[in-house]
Formats: sequence, C-alpha cells, structure tokens
Amino acid sequence: MARRAVAFGCLLLALLLIPASGLAGVGLVRENGAWWLTDDSGGQFLSLGVNAVRGCPYTAKPNGAGAYEREEFYCWPRFYESEEAWRASACGFLESLGVNTRGGWSDPSPEFGLYLTPELDLGRHAQLHWFDPFDPECPERTARLAAELTGPYRHDPQTLGYFTDNEVGWWNGPVFLWYLGQGWHNATKQLVWNVLFERYGGDWSRLCAEFTPGFGMRSFDDLKKIGANLKLKAGGRGIDVVNQVCGLVARRYYELVTAAVHAADPEALVLGDRLPLTYNQDAVLAARGLLDVLSTNYNVDVEDGWVAPYYFEGLARLTGGMPVLVSEFFYAARENGSGNVNNGHLMTVATQAERAKGAAAAVAAFAAFPEVVGLHWFQMYDEPPGGREDGENYNFGLVDIHDRPYPLLADSLRRALAAAPAVHGAGRAPAGTPAGGSLPRLTPAPVMGDGTLADWQDKAGSRLLGFTTPAPYVPFGDVHCGWTPDGLSLFCLAQDYLDVNLLDFSGPFPAEEAFQLRVTAGVRGRETQLAVVLEPVPSPRFSDMGKPVWEIEPRLYRVTGAALLPASPADGSLGRVIKPLPHIAFEFFIPASALGLKKLSPKDSLTLNIQATNFYRSLTMSWPGPDSAARLTLAP
Repeated sequence: MARRAVAFGCLLLALLLIPASGLAGVGLVRENGAWWLTDDSGGQFLSLGVNAVRGCPYTAKPNGAGAYEREEFYCWPRFYESEEAWRASACGFLESLGVNTRGGWSDPSPEFGLYLTPELDLGRHAQLHWFDPFDPECPERTARLAAELTGPYRHDPQTLGYFTDNEVGWWNGPVFLWYLGQGWHNATKQLVWNVLFERYGGDWSRLCAEFTPGFGMRSFDDLKKIGANLKLKAGGRGIDVVNQVCGLVARRYYELVTAAVHAADPEALVLGDRLPLTYNQDAVLAARGLLDVLSTNYNVDVEDGWVAPYYFEGLARLTGGMPVLVSEFFYAARENGSGNVNNGHLMTVATQAERAKGAAAAVAAFAAFPEVVGLHWFQMYDEPPGGREDGENYNFGLVDIHDRPYPLLADSLRRALAAAPAVHGAGRAPAGTPAGGSLPRLTPAPVMGDGTLADWQDKAGSRLLGFTTPAPYVPFGDVHCGWTPDGLSLFCLAQDYLDVNLLDFSGPFPAEEAFQLRVTAGVRGRETQLAVVLEPVPSPRFSDMGKPVWEIEPRLYRVTGAALLPASPADGSLGRVIKPLPHIAFEFFIPASALGLKKLSPKDSLTLNIQATNFYRSLTMSWPGPDSAARLTLAP
C-alpha cells in the first residue's frame, strides 16, 4: 500500500500501521522480532552507511592564526582530475567495504550507486527549537521549508529517507529555563506558565516549596515577565515539571517535522533528529508513534567495542519497539596518518590495530539489537590536523587527508559489515545475571583504577538483568557485578544530563541531588551498605568547542541510617571516571573483609540490592526492586 500523507492537526498513524514503501523502494518490516529495511523487491537489508562522503568536506578556515590551506585537509583536486573521477573512486571503495548508504552531509550526486539520507536541518530552518515551536505560524512555515529542503531529493530513487535535524539534544534544564525567560508574546512561554500554574493550582507558596524564584519574582503574574527565572530547591520535585515541559516541546517538534516531511515527500522515511550520544526519556516518549525510524549518534562505551545494552533496550521500550538507526559511530586512534590529536572525550584508542578491532566488534554489537535497522560510520575522511571550524580534531576517517585508506580498519569493517545481516537475523537473548541467578567469578580479576570495562572478560554474563523503574520510564544504565575471593566488583555504565545552573545551592553540590549508586550486600547474616556519590566538577581535561564541560568525581560513603559517612579504604575503593557528563562510567570494589569474611568462595551465597538515582532524583532504578533483595549463588 502507498503511504498516506498526514495533514496538520490530524493524529498521525502509528508506525506499525504505516507501510513504508517509497520511490527508492524502501520500506520497513518486522520479522521474528527484528526490524529490517526492505527494497522494492521485498528483499531485507540494513542501512550500512558512512557520513560526510564529500569530495571537499572542509573549506579554509576564516582569517586568524589558526587558518589553514587546502593542502591541510582532504579535497579531491589534490588527487583526481575531475570530481567525477573522485566519485568513481570513492564509490568503488565504499562498495568494496559493503557500504550501501551515504550518511548525513554526503554528496547527493546520482553517480553514486548508494542510498542517500540527507540531513535537512528542518527544525533549525523553521525556527522550532530555541524559538517558539507553539507559534501558530509554525506549521505553515515548517511545511513550506520541508517542501524546499526535500526538493532536490524528492524524485531521486536513491533517497532512503530524511534526518530532520542533527543533535537537537532535548536538554531538559536549558529548555525549561530558556522558554520560561521569554516574553509573554512567546506561545511556548505561555505553555510553560500554564504547566506551572496547573501543577501548583495557582498557589504560589506551593511552587516556592519546590523552586526558588528569581529576583523580583513574587507571583505567578511575575513569571509572565521576560527574564523570569526559577531554580530547583534541593529535596523538592520541581524536576518533574522541568521534564514535563521538555516532553511537551519535543512532542510539538516531532509532530511538526514528521507531518511536514510526510506531506512534502509522502514516500520517504522520516529518520528523526540524530540524538546526541545520549537521550532524554521524556523526549523519546514524545517521538513514539510519530517517526518512522528513530536515529541516534553513539559514542561506543568500551575500547574493545562493547555497547551497553541498556541504551538500545531503553529506546525500544520507550518507543514501543520503533526501528532505530545508529546515525553516527566512530573510533579514533592516536596513531594516524593525518596528524590528528583527538582533542576531546570521544572514543579514542592507541593504535590502528585497536581501532580496527574495536570498530568491528561495535558493528556486531549494534547489529545484534533487533530494533537497529542501520549503522553509519562517522566519517569518510579524517578531520583537518589543524581542527575543523569548531576546533574538533579527530582521526575519524576511513581515509586520511592524503587519500590513503586505513587498511586494517577497512579490512576489519569489510568483514564485520558482511556479517552484520546474519548477526541481526540470528536474534539475541538478554545475557547476564537475573535476580536469583549465579554471580560470575571474574577471571582474571579486573584491575581497579583503569576506569573502563575492557578488562571484564565476561561483560555479558556479569550484567545484572531486571532493573525496575516506575512506568513509563526505563533504566538509565547498566550495572555489572562479579566476584573474586577478595571481594565483589561492580561497574556502572550510565547516562545522565546535568544542568548545574538549574539548582539553587551554594558551596559543594548537594549529595542528595547528585547521581548515587547504593549497594546493600549481605553474606552469612552480615549486611553492608555503601553508596557511590558522583560530585559534578568542571573538567580540567575536556571541553566542548572551547566551553567547559562537567565530569564527575566519585566519592564512597558508608550508609548508616539516613547518614552518609565517608568510607575508609577498608570499606571499598573506586576506579576513576574517564568520561564527562552525560556519560557515566565508574568501577567499585567491596573487599571480602567489609562483608565480614577473609575470602569469598562458592560455598557462600549473597544477598544484593542495588539502587541508582540520577541527578535531581528525577528517576531511580532498582535491582531486583526498591524493597527487595536478590539471593545469588557464587559461580565457581
């Protein structure tokens, strides 16, 4: 059946009811629990792509000491007599790897025999986010711009679908504060005001129990003024309002862009806005039933290619099983042919051999998720060794700036991409330790202090299965646990966004508003309760285009009643955190002596309860539940 165009103001049909056939013959089908793209003959495939397949991906920098010449970045006239010759070479190279899709920001020429996925920047052009998405003129403006932006691709049989934007973000604190601070003419500001008024029943004192009003804010009428400001009070539930507003704004965005693109090109897939290596759960809930495919960029969690399952399992639950496209993943190596310095927190390893091995493992990990219908490498060429326009300087390329492919990476990806469809079709059962299961023995024991999960050989088996959260939300991280005779080892991989400016506090960041992981462990009748508290600090190591970012400093405490007391070395130890927020990674060791034993052995059984609470206490995930403990045997 042909796809129906969706009119503004009408309820969009649920994804499963929309057959997705198009000019390129591309559709969607779910078989044996796994999503696939389909071609015009009904054949099933995954979109295996590369971003920024362009002959001159960069231009000379503007004036200044950091300017560089064309010879300092990749550009086809340095190597080929014509752009057509470059296209033939680039296409042949990509096809030899098994690539079938040009990802975002790629050359749209029909000379490429690959699918095309243009990134439209529709929300930015239509002034949806950070303007006024509830402005009554937005639907007409978004529709007009969607028609313009899709025009060059609408009749191209290679067009697979459209990314509406890139990394909109859906940062809950900034969204709430920015719209609250607008003037009353702003329709989205009016929506925020109404949410606050209704939540607190027009009672200013109730609002002030959860927020600290800004200077001059003494009533709900004052909140109508430009520059209105509220900050969370520690211990309150104002974060629920912040998240509600974020979800409402996101829903409006997804309604507008999906309807506009469907109206402009009824046969194309709407691929979403390329979530920025993390996601806000209220925003993902807002996309449910609207997009054809949800896209997310992804920073691989561990150097060896391990991808934390909670991330994709969470997307599946939040969206009701929507297909997912990994719109960016990448590896960089300090050893490279372009002189890149890899100046940030994105996945970087030492050598090209490590890069090739990790990238292939990540391909297999992504392909194993039943919702994933494609994965796109970022990017075709290395970034300039002097840094691109925003300063980012990474060895992301399949090819260096001298037109030399990285042979180890190419060979490794060729094999991994060829195997990806079989991996995807084989299905995947959750692996790990369920409540009441057997906790794996770690051999060899992980070395504390390296800050990664790489030395955990049994990552799948050590993952604790069955964390619970209040509906409709999902766990925001994975916790791994295993034992050695010397004690218990735990590792947490999670995501959490923090806007420090959202909270009213002075001095150190309040522990009760920080990310916490609490572990209650018991052996032979003795119970120990410890807490890891993640204190936000400005990062001395990482920046975001010159702006400081936050990373987390872990602190270990003994829990005594309601009090947190600084732990001693005898209580346990923590590994360092190596990623800035929103990425969370830390390891945690509880010695057998803290459990009242000299050594652990398979003769012992363990009771365990784990609770993780994210910043501002907006969500808690518990294992096996908030008020219960799991009894585990210790595997020999």
